[in-house]
Amino acid sequence: MSDNGFALVVDDDPDLIAVHVLLMQQQGYEVLTAANGQEALNILRRDPSAVDLILSDIVMPEMDGYEFCKQAKDLPDANNIPFVFVSQLTTLEEIIKGYSVGADDYITKPISQDVLTYKVQRLRTIRDRNRDLAKQISESAQVAMQAMTYSSDLGQVLEFYKNTFNAESFDEVARLLFDVTSAQGLHATLQILTPREVLNFSDQGEVSPLEANVIEMSRPKARFFDFGPRTVINYADFSLMIKNMPLDDPERYGITKDTLGTLCNAIESRVQFLLYQNASQRKQEIVNAVTGALEDINNAFTNIQNSNMGVIQTMMDELDDSMMNMGLTSSQENQIRGAADRCLERSKQVFEQGVELYDMFEKVQGQLETILSGRG
Repeated sequence: MSDNGFALVVDDDPDLIAVHVLLMQQQGYEVLTAANGQEALNILRRDPSAVDLILSDIVMPEMDGYEFCKQAKDLPDANNIPFVFVSQLTTLEEIIKGYSVGADDYITKPISQDVLTYKVQRLRTIRDRNRDLAKQISESAQVAMQAMTYSSDLGQVLEFYKNTFNAESFDEVARLLFDVTSAQGLHATLQILTPREVLNFSDQGEVSPLEANVIEMSRPKARFFDFGPRTVINYADFSLMIKNMPLDDPERYGITKDTLGTLCNAIESRVQFLLYQNASQRKQEIVNAVTGALEDINNAFTNIQNSNMGVIQTMMDELDDSMMNMGLTSSQENQIRGAADRCLERSKQVFEQGVELYDMFEKVQGQLETILSGRG
């Protein structure tokens, strides 16, 4: 057996099969072949562990490449096998369809040996690294859940704004973002455009070439571009893709989109700060964005607290009115009023804890004023 193991080549054209077999053998693979998706699926079902790479056409009789890929990725022992489509179909819709069924990359016919060599080696590297990272990622997600100091979406957004204000690198911005998305059970990929390169970050290891390509080709679409359970949020300097939006819960879906929009505003501010090195320009941009966001969050939190106190007070008034008509004894009335008073007191204590947030706002505001005055 070769060092690289077995590659499964799937195509209904015997001539192309012969060419692809030769190219894969030059890459150090032993080769299995199939004339269509159904035949290839039968091979996988017999022994998924025997296949280390799949190279598949799309348009084939009996079972096309899309369906084959979908069913292959549904097999527990085959879902991590690198899967590469080889086709002349190169539109965004076709590439999105390939990505949606689980493919890892896309090669245009006729195959270039140099392109094939690069992509195969790249996928092998990604597969090996992702296997090593799987345990670390799981542990990191648990740490992030425990480290989150706020349980609500509002608290998470506040924490994210506070931390990204001091982020010194794109990697740190991505890590802070994934702390929030992981805490909400979301899988995310962040793509940042710099003058020299495109940077890709994922909470699940390295980003596959096809996933990166889908995000790039989605950039000209709307600010929020949805396909299946995935949503791509596009900004001038970055795009964020969420891969498991809660479609089965419309209310949660709407809240998630709003939260992601707020997070992206923070990302935009810090990404621009890191991209543009001109001091006066980056100071003004970050100050304007953060000041407006903090004011909005401050107002929202104050409204929530005031509403809570209003509801408690209304309950107390209605309780007093009701007890007058209930014919209760003085002892019973005092007992009910005592329970209500204790509830009100606890609510006031929670309200007073909000002072800590206001202290944080004042501290950040002081930092912003320092920057604006030119002393920072």
